[in-house]
Amino acid sequence: MKKTDLKLRKIFTPTVIVICGVLMLLSLFAGNLVFYAFGSDDSGYAITPVLIILLLAIIGIVLCLWLRRRIVRNDPVMGRFAAERISLKPGGTVKGQRKFGFMTMRWLIMILSFFALIYGVKWLGQGFGNIELPIFACPINQDQLIDSSCYTLAHLNSLVGMSWSEVGIFLGSLLLSIVVLGRFICGFLCPMGLIQDLTHETRQGLKIEGLSFNEKLYSRLKPIKWTLLLLFLGLSFVGGNFCNICPAITVSPALAGFKVSLFLSGFAMIVVIIGSFFKRRFFCNICPLGYLIGLGHRISLFRIKKDCQACTECGACYEACPMGIKTIYTEREKRDVTTADCIMCGECIDKCPENKALAMSFGGLRFYKASRKTFMSGHKKNEKRLKRLIRKREKNESN
Repeated sequence: MKKTDLKLRKIFTPTVIVICGVLMLLSLFAGNLVFYAFGSDDSGYAITPVLIILLLAIIGIVLCLWLRRRIVRNDPVMGRFAAERISLKPGGTVKGQRKFGFMTMRWLIMILSFFALIYGVKWLGQGFGNIELPIFACPINQDQLIDSSCYTLAHLNSLVGMSWSEVGIFLGSLLLSIVVLGRFICGFLCPMGLIQDLTHETRQGLKIEGLSFNEKLYSRLKPIKWTLLLLFLGLSFVGGNFCNICPAITVSPALAGFKVSLFLSGFAMIVVIIGSFFKRRFFCNICPLGYLIGLGHRISLFRIKKDCQACTECGACYEACPMGIKTIYTEREKRDVTTADCIMCGECIDKCPENKALAMSFGGLRFYKASRKTFMSGHKKNEKRLKRLIRKREKNESN
């Protein structure tokens, strides 16, 4: 086993243990936390639970950083962590220098979707309850612009009490969402996605190194994902309620002014924030709803295309992918490299240095393509910054 792998394991395992220990200790006080109860007619924000979640998440992050510093000691540079450590986005411009384009549009859509799913009814005076999307936007919030089918999926036993027409509408809207949007929902519309990306950008801004997952670490997340999927679909049949452990229930309702609890779901949100701080889109890697949507990736209109002749096998796409999809890098024959895990975030295309080697399409129409010009913009400044960091590191090591 490589020395880097041993160090990675030493960091990853204690970090998980610390997170679990912190949450177990803090959960002892959950029963004594009193929050304001908001009715559907109340205005304002239940900001107290949100602030407590952020505070506890920050405590967990600080403890993890302290633990990692103790382990790493005088060797802060690890090969697998290098790109994250220097807070550079490989193959792109320095932060703040990118021109308006696909990634900027993606951020605008995520922000607009986040607020629309929380305050849509208050803004427009009415919602569109007949429209449902498979998205982690809590239906307890009655002010969101559209309904979320996640509640029905988490309570499949409720279908028994529905009429055939209601069941047909639910299944039809779910299938339509999968075909038309697919996991584009995860990359652009889901509120949990914005929270994770903001957490990641915060770490980048603080120039704190993250965890760069290898195949083994990604494989360790799969049992967690399958367990959550089983709970998501089957917990209601044994008298349980997935909403009690769903992290989304602590965000949307609270910000909209509805009563929330910090018991299990609150601490699940803390885990999501801490995990997303060190690993980009951590929750997306274990999200049960996203995995269900991804099962229909073969019929979705959003696709990722690859020109194997233009590809130089540099591996930049794999390194940039927050979902750890290796086939986009290793595939040498198929033109369609869309997988069930792809969230259509476009990071692989953004970091690809070869013209049209990767592209995103909708219904066969390619609207976002890899560009060497975009990749190289700002490269000289990145190179100079990297050299300064290397010199600084060598100076510290010599001392």
